[in-house]
Amino acid sequence: MTELLRIQVRYLVDKDVRVLRSLVGLAGSKADVRVTISEADEGDVILVDVDEPDGAAAWPEFNRGTVPVVALTRKRDFPARFMLTKPIRSQQLNQLLGELRHADFDEESGESLPTWAVMSFGDDDDDLPLAEHLRRHHWDHPVLVGGADLPEVIIDSGAGAWYSGASDRELARLLRHAFKASSARALTSAELIDHTNGLEQNNLTNLKWRAGLALSEGALHPDLAGDVRLMLPQVPLQALSDTAFSRQARLLIRQPMTADELTEESRAERGDVACFLNACHVCGLLLLDSGGGAESAVG
Repeated sequence: MTELLRIQVRYLVDKDVRVLRSLVGLAGSKADVRVTISEADEGDVILVDVDEPDGAAAWPEFNRGTVPVVALTRKRDFPARFMLTKPIRSQQLNQLLGELRHADFDEESGESLPTWAVMSFGDDDDDLPLAEHLRRHHWDHPVLVGGADLPEVIIDSGAGAWYSGASDRELARLLRHAFKASSARALTSAELIDHTNGLEQNNLTNLKWRAGLALSEGALHPDLAGDVRLMLPQVPLQALSDTAFSRQARLLIRQPMTADELTEESRAERGDVACFLNACHVCGLLLLDSGGGAESAVG
């Protein structure tokens, strides 16, 4: 990308255009790139609101074009290489600008080379899926999440345990649901005993694993995308029952790899690789190396 990045907006409502204009100055300076917003038919990047019917209808054509395209949406699993989720936040905008600057593009055609769809998450006080709440360690005390039309799950991070009487199908609905960390109900010691009476105690890592698998179909957690090299210190117990997962784990034990290298070496489907890496990351098992040395993903 050049020092000047022209973002062409299509099908955005006026409110979102105003928010975007107010944020690009700060985000652009942090990403070391000057950004302009245009509603004219020219730009280095096209930002399309795919939640709008006209935007959704036009998306396939934009996506086949020669100009990189970004999806603006509330759907966190929308299958796009570049994505900006609503409500627009400065942190994720800055992250997007960094991804655009360092993306690989075909110099002759301008088309982006095949790569991963990447999930986008907001700040700690935004609606997030359970997997991201657990990965960020949002609760250091026993809490009850769910309720209303969702199954209830009790999480006791201090004890490394979770409890629920929900079926697998009911639990899957909760794992796909995004909510604020503050909506979880804190439990006293007495309430914890009362609510878990008669329920089986389960290892919290198992819930993290299931939540990580449910994050997205085929899209990577943003921490894992790009040239980040990944490694595992050991094969996760949860991966042993799946041949594709255990094969990937054994490759990552031998040497660090990017997601693309792991896909090629394991000969696994990209969706399986994304699910496996996301689950390992949520569990805090991966070691990440983005060029400055490997570091644990825990915390």
